[in-house]
Amino acid sequence: MRSRRSISDIVAVVLLIVIAIAAAVIIYMWLSGLIGTIHTSTSATQVKLEITGASVTYMSATGKPSNYTVTAYVYNPPGSPSTSIKVGELEFTNSTVICTNSTPLTTPSTITPSSTATVTFQCIVSSPLPAGTPVEIVLFTTEGVQVTYTTSTS
Repeated sequence: MRSRRSISDIVAVVLLIVIAIAAAVIIYMWLSGLIGTIHTSTSATQVKLEITGASVTYMSATGKPSNYTVTAYVYNPPGSPSTSIKVGELEFTNSTVICTNSTPLTTPSTITPSSTATVTFQCIVSSPLPAGTPVEIVLFTTEGVQVTYTTSTS
């Protein structure tokens, strides 16, 4: 009887050790997977694009809606990862959207660090804006970073 009781004590200790080791392995795998994805993914806080210049030019067409060509010169500084522009918007300075264009006409597929790219898209509005109206050009990257530049219509 006594020997059977000591065997069950040994089995209990072995089971506790196995459970502790299994828990430690699971926690290690979870943490290493979590830390691995943080270090390998491009964080939105790492993207530091700048718009160095821009223009909003009115293109008149008889009998058609008002058409603006929006051009922005985007600089990707050294140390920032390569990125691309996904959406371009033209807004009033109070953040009211004038138009949105998710298919920029001219933009490189990726903007590499230490390079400048030209992003051009069309903006169609129902009536022309007065020349000199202050507007904001807002560009969104594939990582969700928003870059804004204030200029006026011409």
